[in-house]
Amino acid sequence: MTPHSLYQHRCVADLAWAVSSPPLLSFVDSDCVWFDNQWYRDQHRYIEQQLRQLDRDPVRLQGLLAAQKDQRLGNYFETLWSFALELNPRYQLIERNLQIIDGERTLGEMDFIVRDNETGRCAHWELAVKFYLGVGNTVNHDAWHGPRKKDRLDLKVDHLLGRQTSLSTHPVARSVLRDRGIMIDDCAVILKGRLFYPWQKDRPDCFPANANPSHLGGSWLTREQFMHCFGADSRFRPLIRSGWMADFPLSPEASAYTSGELLQLVDNGPYRLPLHVTRLEGMAERERLFIVGNDWPDL
Repeated sequence: MTPHSLYQHRCVADLAWAVSSPPLLSFVDSDCVWFDNQWYRDQHRYIEQQLRQLDRDPVRLQGLLAAQKDQRLGNYFETLWSFALELNPRYQLIERNLQIIDGERTLGEMDFIVRDNETGRCAHWELAVKFYLGVGNTVNHDAWHGPRKKDRLDLKVDHLLGRQTSLSTHPVARSVLRDRGIMIDDCAVILKGRLFYPWQKDRPDCFPANANPSHLGGSWLTREQFMHCFGADSRFRPLIRSGWMADFPLSPEASAYTSGELLQLVDNGPYRLPLHVTRLEGMAERERLFIVGNDWPDL
């Protein structure tokens, strides 16, 4: 059982997932730190007791999330991490989303500036949560696309390792930080999410370069494949707006559909492809799937 499946409230389960889940990639020769599995497990262990208390009364976290003007998944992920740092005595969040502006031009934004209270060092952290579908030679980062093909793993990694994590070295950024009494000693990347492999592809031979061996996975399949690959007893739950992060037990009143019922809902308008779903066994998740159009990715 995963740590995040132990909680009663979705937001607390997602908070545990944000902290404890494995990263997508592991770079050991980068100028920035890419925290490993053990570091994430340690951070979860440090706050586990507080998470259990929070699960009994999650009003403060729920209020914080509801008050966010930006309801996109990336901002949700950042807010969960900012809350986690409040619970963790080792770290102090000094700045969040600090914009670096040169005259009328915005050079970029620093997601987090974090002080390590054990070492006294300050680090610039860049955070992202991404869900990519692999096409073709999935060893290559450019083979991994967002469901709507608006982004790609290689572009995200280049952005993180190039422009974003080097932002603190820009003269304008140094000046902004100096005015705040901040000196950046280190940088780090937190990249979580899930990689969806082509349906029934042998995954270990096609992990992307630098993939964390423990990264979370799933499968993607076309509408036609979905129609033919599951029996009448299979049940699915669409993940709309929430549910992308933690595995979470299905409540008795939650909707679950057969493959035919789900595609009818796609045809009639409530849902559309690409569609992120979980396949259920009883009330629990069995696997994560992305259903795409028959012509995907040639859109």
